[in-house]
Amino acid sequence: MPYQAIPRNAVLLSFIVYSLLFLTSCKQVENKENTGVQTLSYTTFTGSVNAVFDANIGGKTCSATGCHNISGGSGGSFKIYANATTTSELTANFISAKSFANLVDPASSKLLLEPLTGIFSSVGSHAGGDIFTKGDANYTIIFNWINSPITP
Repeated sequence: MPYQAIPRNAVLLSFIVYSLLFLTSCKQVENKENTGVQTLSYTTFTGSVNAVFDANIGGKTCSATGCHNISGGSGGSFKIYANATTTSELTANFISAKSFANLVDPASSKLLLEPLTGIFSSVGSHAGGDIFTKGDANYTIIFNWINSPITP
């Protein structure tokens, strides 16, 4: 059978018909928020939690140089800015603290376990010594923050 060209109008008409069929079969898609996702409150962090890192607790300060200070601390991967005031410093502290929070089981958060006295520390001892006891004011501030996640 010899080759026969398909008329240009037939190709164009087929394209239009298939395009219309495709477009009419599409449904309107709603962009729904995933309501199951939770995070921690930046406002609560900057209003109360960040201050715990700069507080003198039994002669010790988490944000001190040599501890968790971003400029020279030896405190593992938890690094923070001392006396954070700028948005970028506070945001960096928030992200660092948030990464050590357990939203499923707040009491198991490394941010709380590490500085606890004695056997509660997740590594057996906190190199900076015992900072918190379960239920003291600073522990409670951090626990309440982690225990009250928000939906973005």
